[in-house]
Amino acid sequence: MNKTILKLTITIISLLLVSGVLFAQETLTAYEVVKKMDELNDGDTVKSDTLMVLMDSSKNKRIRKIKNIRKDYGKDSKGLIFFLSPADVRNTTYMSYDWDNEDKEDDSWLYLPALKKIKRIASSDQSGSFMGSDFTYSDINGMEIENWKYKFRKKSAIVNGVDTWVVEGRPKKEKRSKVIDETGYVKNNLWIRKDNFMLIKGKYWVKKGKKIKYFKADGIKKIDNIWTATKLSMITTKKGKVLHSSFLKISNIIYNTKISDSFFTTGKMERGL
Repeated sequence: MNKTILKLTITIISLLLVSGVLFAQETLTAYEVVKKMDELNDGDTVKSDTLMVLMDSSKNKRIRKIKNIRKDYGKDSKGLIFFLSPADVRNTTYMSYDWDNEDKEDDSWLYLPALKKIKRIASSDQSGSFMGSDFTYSDINGMEIENWKYKFRKKSAIVNGVDTWVVEGRPKKEKRSKVIDETGYVKNNLWIRKDNFMLIKGKYWVKKGKKIKYFKADGIKKIDNIWTATKLSMITTKKGKVLHSSFLKISNIIYNTKISDSFFTTGKMERGL
């Protein structure tokens, strides 16, 4: 085959493939976009270090160092968060079991070393602040997308040079009380990248106190071929005024290494790292 014709053929095929992908994306429903976001590959296991910075309205800072460990069991997952410093939270441990079955409530526990006590976190407490941060327990564990109904606010919005869908979520009528009880949110807007289905921006309406929270994911890159955000933030506002903010810088991320099941027990919580 003539080289010019070959190059032209390859170009046409490439354009058709790209057009097919774009067409497939444009035919997705808002729910399907959120579903793809929720099902993104995040590794079978992961270990990482996190620097958590908590900032009040006067910009006073508290800094915490954390170790994160997670393991998937099919569509279920188990996770541990160890607080390493400062002294007032050292050896505090949070453990969660995230069940895929929406009819089965997720399980989570908090170990408080000063009291030498493990506290079970009830589903009604999931909307509470996670260790004094702007993230809630439900933010850390992830929300049940099946309890929400979704629609597009915008089918195209450029954020930091990348195209996104803007999806609005509201609790389903029959699930409204349960959703608000567990998350604290009455509505959200999600900015989801079209190229990799990552959530890079969020706006959450909080029922209690009529606050609005803003989420952002930055430092996005591929690690072991897995799209990963290395910087996360959540800012809480009321009537346009910033009340407090939380920033997470994630490092030393290692995917798909062997992690023993014995890690995810209350005994491990008490023993620590």
